[in-house]
Amino acid sequence: MSGAKLATYVHVADEHDQTHVFGPLDAVPAWAAKKITNPKAWEGGKVPSSVEDPEAELARLEARIAELKAVQTSDGSGASKQDGPPPKGGAGSGAPAWQKYAAAHEVEVPADASREAIWAALDAAGVPTE
Repeated sequence: MSGAKLATYVHVADEHDQTHVFGPLDAVPAWAAKKITNPKAWEGGKVPSSVEDPEAELARLEARIAELKAVQTSDGSGASKQDGPPPKGGAGSGAPAWQKYAAAHEVEVPADASREAIWAALDAAGVPTE
């Protein structure tokens, strides 16, 4: 979900009738957000009017997976071996890598944003790009 956060815990059944639990610290996937229609469940008491497009959700989830894998490969000091932004040139410097980096730092950018636009958004949010 882009920006919308839950105020409480909710149980949501997916298309296979499997129940999923989401809470204030969870990123709510678009399919679930569409089903959470009680305004009291959302921070600010308002049901979000838009949901994240699938490509942006995928980039955000891939960034979260990478973040969790980095924690698993930590050297014990809490610092990840994969800290730092993607390169600005060469392999791994494309917009998808920067989109994932922005998502990992909770900076929202359009799914079709260029690297330069992502850099500007990251700079504005105070997230390192060098």
